[in-house]
Amino acid sequence: MSNTPKQSLRNAVRRDFEEETGIHFRPWRWFFGLLAVALLAWLTFAAIGWLTQPLRTASGVRERVGNPDNVLYQYEHFHDLCAGVRAVDSKITAKQDEITAYDKRHPDGDDSDRFQAAPKRDRLDTELTGLKQHRADLAETYNADSAKANRSLFKDRNLPERIDDTTPTCN
Repeated sequence: MSNTPKQSLRNAVRRDFEEETGIHFRPWRWFFGLLAVALLAWLTFAAIGWLTQPLRTASGVRERVGNPDNVLYQYEHFHDLCAGVRAVDSKITAKQDEITAYDKRHPDGDDSDRFQAAPKRDRLDTELTGLKQHRADLAETYNADSAKANRSLFKDRNLPERIDDTTPTCN
């Protein structure tokens, strides 16, 4: 059985390579060897990345949280929320006084309400309910942000830890 020209050329290349270098020509072993080296390098870089990830994350968080613009924003954010709760508390008090005054003026109801879609007393109650809900939203936002470690760092110590149903003091 004679070698075809393609096989004889391949054999000639192998023989010449082995004679010149003294190394057996095995391309598949070389291919898999290079593949193994590349895989090992990739695994090494992945392991280094995995091991240094906590350090890189801490550095990134420190960089973002410690940004001077963020520090000022967080400081003012708590003051604004606390002042907003105080302002809504005064609006609630004013609305309750308005309801009390209305009830004194019209103990049996207002005659002009018969042409309205809703009585004025109901509208006043709805406005009061909306103010109370808005106050609850502001207070919960303040309390949630106060519990966050990356935000409460910048809260003024004169501000309350949490806002409850009483009017806070925001010095």
